[in-house]
Amino acid sequence: MEQRYQQRTFSYGNFRSQHPDSLAQGWETSDARARFGTNWMGLRGRLSILSEGYSNADFRSRISATYNFVREVLELAGEQTAAIKQVVRTADRTNNDSLAIRSRLGSPVFHEVIAEITGDAGEGSNGFARRQRTGEYRAVRMPVYDRFTATRKEARPAAYLIPSRLTEIIDLLLRQGIAVDVSTSDWRTRAEAFTVDSIAVGPLFEGHRTIQVEGRWSTQPVDTLLSSGWYLVRTDQPLGTLAGYLLEPASEDGVVTWNFLDRELEPRAVYPILRAHRLPPVPSTALP
Repeated sequence: MEQRYQQRTFSYGNFRSQHPDSLAQGWETSDARARFGTNWMGLRGRLSILSEGYSNADFRSRISATYNFVREVLELAGEQTAAIKQVVRTADRTNNDSLAIRSRLGSPVFHEVIAEITGDAGEGSNGFARRQRTGEYRAVRMPVYDRFTATRKEARPAAYLIPSRLTEIIDLLLRQGIAVDVSTSDWRTRAEAFTVDSIAVGPLFEGHRTIQVEGRWSTQPVDTLLSSGWYLVRTDQPLGTLAGYLLEPASEDGVVTWNFLDRELEPRAVYPILRAHRLPPVPSTALP
């Protein structure tokens, strides 16, 4: 971009502080949760790229830079077609032994970042208050937080077991292309249950009061009789990682977060979805 068009790019995000004396606090990227589309595609085992024009640039510059960036991405994809296909095929076959269901910004790397020095515009003091532009630019060496690290992982089970009444969750999984089987007769398996310790209700966000639960899976699976009509979501499928991220009760952005199970959750009660690390042959059929 810089060589061909004299336009520079940088990792998406913002300064931790825009005050001239505090720019050295660093630059950080956005959010790791799946609700942000590029992360969602990564959980599906696909490559994704976020393109956003710099909001402080003039309109003509934003359009030009966006056009040139998209063109460069497409040309690179054309040149690297074989490598991209191999990465995608590998992702479809990869079943890690654990799932990262919560994360935070990881350790930074240090870069020289070009910043325009701004002044107080007299319109508030919070992080999003308007600033007065000066036209003065400086290269400031600062920490750049552009990667995430897991803060909670769960062992990847062979399958999640969902009772027949939770059809709304099944519809969600099917819409996302996740394979779901339904049992056609009663069957037994050794299953783990998750006990909810606490429930936290978040602030209103896009029409939802998001939910976060704390708790733990049982350390010893219990012999469990499941009736005909229970659903099985196996994790040895291309979208097994996404399925786990959605169904794990402590996930930072799963079905619990988005209120699919509000009526099912109580402190000291058992989460309705079970999981099994080994499955016997189950009389079942795949849902279309």
